[in-house]
Amino acid sequence: MEIPDNLKFEYLLSLDNHIEAKGLDKRKETMKKIFEITKKIADLGFGENDIKGIAVDEEVYVKYENWRIDNNI
Repeated sequence: MEIPDNLKFEYLLSLDNHIEAKGLDKRKETMKKIFEITKKIADLGFGENDIKGIAVDEEVYVKYENWRIDNNI
């Protein structure tokens, strides 16, 4: 079984938003979103290495960039 693409994309988007966030309140909000998505992925039975793997998988990142373009994000 593999982590669903929509969760991978939400995770990557949350990471991007966190990196770009300005101000403590905004950074707390984006970190909360990262934790929420991480929990969803973990609840599906995936572990820390699976979650870390999302951010370093070039193929996933290309799909993510295309998803952002397709959805005007």
